[in-house]
Amino acid sequence: EPPQNVERKLIFHLQSQPTYMVAYHKPAKMHPDGAVYDAISSILSDGRSSRLYRSLVRDKQIAVVAEGFSGFPGEKYPNLFLFYAMPAPGHTNEEVAAAIQEEIDKLINEPVSEKELTGVKNRAEAGLLRALTSNSGWASALGEYQGLTGDWRNLFRQLDRIRAVTPADIQRVAKETFKDTNKTSAYIETLTTENE
Repeated sequence: EPPQNVERKLIFHLQSQPTYMVAYHKPAKMHPDGAVYDAISSILSDGRSSRLYRSLVRDKQIAVVAEGFSGFPGEKYPNLFLFYAMPAPGHTNEEVAAAIQEEIDKLINEPVSEKELTGVKNRAEAGLLRALTSNSGWASALGEYQGLTGDWRNLFRQLDRIRAVTPADIQRVAKETFKDTNKTSAYIETLTTENE
């Protein structure tokens, strides 16, 4: 696919709950910044302590769900960093889009604290240890990395790469990736008699 150099915006009118999605092109998992993307994903959407959940769902209460993840639809080849949110009743896709952009802007303009980054690194290590508590876990994790990267040892190297991520890395990658010329937004709006 040729590089994207303009923002793209899609609007769908469906018999569905409103949903906002925004995606940015990014490199494959084994790119030198692959671990930085994993760290950004963890900061923004790893559980109820994540920035998107705290801001959009818990504090502002403008969304019923708000998440982001690196590697859509898969990570072996260049792919997308995808964010999505479903507005809470009485709120709009535009509100959640602005709130997601606000969190992205914070990543670009404000260094992540060492405490928050340490939490990311600890969760990555704990996740690996949990995955390797059984024979089937070992087989799944090693097989995934062999197929994804061509070398099962990259499972363990990835943990070292995450440990090496710095706040400056996060700001740099966020600034390079989350820009309008690399952005595709999709709005699913509820179908009404006015927009049929």
